[in-house]
Amino acid sequence: MKRLETESSRRINYNSDILALEKYYREQYELIKKGSDDLATLELVMLGNALDFISFAKKSFGITLGSEEKYISSYDEIADALSRGIITENIYDNIAKTAGAYLGFLIIANIGGKWVDTESGPAVLVRGREVYVADFSEKRLMSGSRLNAVEYYNAIKVLKN
Repeated sequence: MKRLETESSRRINYNSDILALEKYYREQYELIKKGSDDLATLELVMLGNALDFISFAKKSFGITLGSEEKYISSYDEIADALSRGIITENIYDNIAKTAGAYLGFLIIANIGGKWVDTESGPAVLVRGREVYVADFSEKRLMSGSRLNAVEYYNAIKVLKN
């Protein structure tokens, strides 16, 4: 994809297949390396993190993830496996960050919304409400609780303005 000049034309098509999103990310990254710093947006960073989680899921668990709503249950399956294992602090920080980005990716692709930078960190703005997916992912992975991403996702689906 060529770099486009309008804000709306820079929006990522979250419903693209993963290979197309990876290609788009690589192209944008190359443009940034050549000096197009204006492309280094929160949205692009979060896409990169989500793609990292997708790659991690494939390499570590043999689970293929995508942008469709059906992958929320796969997210839960991975989170269950991770929460039962021993995770070192460095690995945990990265996994929680990328898992949150992937959950945000799914929300934007299927419910709508956009990434926003808040004082508390990145959030997905859905129908006027900030949804802190990184916080959810951190609790889901580390607290040993039975937080359920499917229920969390469904609660976000019914948010009203």
